[in-house]
Amino acid sequence: MKIAAFVPARSGSKRLPGKNVKPLGGKPLVLWTLEACAQASRVDQVIFSTDSQEYWQLAEQSLGPEKLTLDWRNPDEAGDNVKIFDYLTSAREKIFSSDIDVFVLALPTAPFRSAKHVDDAVEQFLASGKPVFSAMEYDFSVSFAFYETGDGGWTPMLPDSPMVTGNTRSQDQKTAYHPNGAIYVRRVADLADPNLVTLYENAQPYMMSRHHSVDVDTAFDFDVASAMVEKGLVSG
Repeated sequence: MKIAAFVPARSGSKRLPGKNVKPLGGKPLVLWTLEACAQASRVDQVIFSTDSQEYWQLAEQSLGPEKLTLDWRNPDEAGDNVKIFDYLTSAREKIFSSDIDVFVLALPTAPFRSAKHVDDAVEQFLASGKPVFSAMEYDFSVSFAFYETGDGGWTPMLPDSPMVTGNTRSQDQKTAYHPNGAIYVRRVADLADPNLVTLYENAQPYMMSRHHSVDVDTAFDFDVASAMVEKGLVSG
């Protein structure tokens, strides 16, 4: 069984310009993910998907040609409105060679996922026979979530919200989790199924810690990640 990691990193980020190559702990953000995938023992090939020659040169200089291959994306394939899921399904035959059975999608905005996390997620996939996605615990109970009503008021997201029932003790709230975007493991053949609409379908969560799940999308997120590296809370 051949397994390929797929790492997409387009240029033109709006909220944090140059995000994917912004130096984090002395190396471009995207290299944290590329190196973790390349170092994973369960990954046979790393496919770097980009629309930037600069990004590709950085990756090639760091990882070399032995394990790294390029998936070049044209402007239409790398636009702001193109979802990675849609690109994977529509361009699967371009992205993956016929000998690749399984792919690991690893988003570069989650720099602190390690090679061990990748290997563990793949092992879970192999043991269960089910697709896998990485996840983390919410840092605040989702049971308190509410919507603004537009008139200055609010309405609860859940009918049994503790803001309605008065049962506000934290120990009484059920723990909730959410995807963290770090790892998705699935068979390439699944992408040909026209009924597949998300990578979460029939999948199992692979749980990761909060500090390994940091997602970099804004300047504030980047400052948090940088502080974690400086304090030695993560390494790469």
